[in-house]
Amino acid sequence: MARKQRKPSAARRPADDKPRGPRLTRTGKPVTRRRRTAPELGIEAGPERSGRIPVVAIVGRPNVGKSSLFNRLAGSRIAIEDPRPGTTRDRVSALVRLYSRDGEQRVVELFDTAGIGIVDEAEVQPHVDEQIENALASADVLLFVVDTRDGVLALDQEVAQRLHNAGRPVVVIANKSDDQNLDAKSHAFFEFGLGDPVPASAKTGRAVKEIAQLVCGLLPARSEAETLDPPELYLAIVGRRNVGKSTLTNTLAGQERVIASELPGTTRDSVDVRFNVDGHTFVAIDTAGVRKQKKLEHSVEFFGQSRSFRAVRRASVVVLLMDALTPISHVDTQLLTVALEEAKPVILAVNKWDLAAAEGHKPGEYTNYLRRKLPLADFAPIVLLSAKDGTNVLALIDIARDLHEQAGQRVSTGELNRVVNSAFDRHHPQPRENRLGKLFYATQVGVYPPTVVLFVNEPDLFPDNWRTYLVRQLREHTPFTEIPVRVKYKAREKVVLERRS
Repeated sequence: MARKQRKPSAARRPADDKPRGPRLTRTGKPVTRRRRTAPELGIEAGPERSGRIPVVAIVGRPNVGKSSLFNRLAGSRIAIEDPRPGTTRDRVSALVRLYSRDGEQRVVELFDTAGIGIVDEAEVQPHVDEQIENALASADVLLFVVDTRDGVLALDQEVAQRLHNAGRPVVVIANKSDDQNLDAKSHAFFEFGLGDPVPASAKTGRAVKEIAQLVCGLLPARSEAETLDPPELYLAIVGRRNVGKSTLTNTLAGQERVIASELPGTTRDSVDVRFNVDGHTFVAIDTAGVRKQKKLEHSVEFFGQSRSFRAVRRASVVVLLMDALTPISHVDTQLLTVALEEAKPVILAVNKWDLAAAEGHKPGEYTNYLRRKLPLADFAPIVLLSAKDGTNVLALIDIARDLHEQAGQRVSTGELNRVVNSAFDRHHPQPRENRLGKLFYATQVGVYPPTVVLFVNEPDLFPDNWRTYLVRQLREHTPFTEIPVRVKYKAREKVVLERRS
């Protein structure tokens, strides 16, 4: 019997074969790898571990390549890289594996910080300075990034003085040393008195392994907390600009973890913030505010907005945060549509409800208003909250946990077919060209999101209105009461038996 010829792997790809680009979705967007949560991996929350994960902060003046180094060490394009000074404002963070010279694995929380010395908006400067100071105070090791090509500048000397005052171990990284011909220029940074500069290139990856080894040699002793245990869920907080996403993130974290300002568009990166509630670990993803595409002013806004949509794709539960004092807009509908297309559980969260209640708004009336304006999510729970004073914030977490649990439920094939057949008997799809849709059987093939496959005679005979009807029936008669359900229609192949001679 002839065997199928295997496609050449990347290691054995013919020399004239072009390398593959990034994997794309059906809509042409890059595939976002979604990290699985503890329930998906079957991991139960254990006792709280003693100690803490070591912190490594990347600091330096603007435009020396801090975000590029952060992305290189993290192994993913998390922070926005842009030549515009002041692009980074918040402390962008990621849990990263580093390996020492003897191969020992260490887990650190890596921070990318704003450039010291220049801020593009005067109104946010105090907040940016506070984030930098928090990074310096909490770090176990500091990575001081300078630009080999520029040499020593006055701002570099200012940063070096602050690092001397911080009293933390420092590794000086002479970035943009793309080749050894530039190594001699790195000697100029000896004058800082912070140790030997490491000629490196975040762009090409040169000396990144050496940097990781140096960091491991400066870290404190390992503690029980130094693990990469997945959180119980990832909570993406999305919405228009100035609805209170960063304030909600800070309330969940119990600290000023991200910049919360009245200035529209303060948040640019999507920032992952780990927090604990009753011994359970969660990750809140604070995102840049979304607005209409034609209103985007520059590339930083574009990349920030694209990361907001990517946060939806990698989330376990999406919190669509809205302002109780402003009408529902096209952007809210757009974000909801993206979440539902990704089959993500959604919470319709209405912030500033304390102010709305003071103006005489009633919960029942506002709930009816939301249902009218967002009919696609008539099944999604609604939470009226105040991120500023914490009202109903813990209730938001309880609901998110419940939705994530629903997304992991399985329905037996027998029960599922009873629900589907009953729905089919009550309401048949309309005939098309004198052909009737026939339903053979259904089975659940996945969770997170729950995915059901229906085997039918011809998928085209099941129009959209009937498919919507079936999803509503599934939501009514299965545990998936408040979450999206994916239903795929598959033609059952005919089996032709060979005749015996």
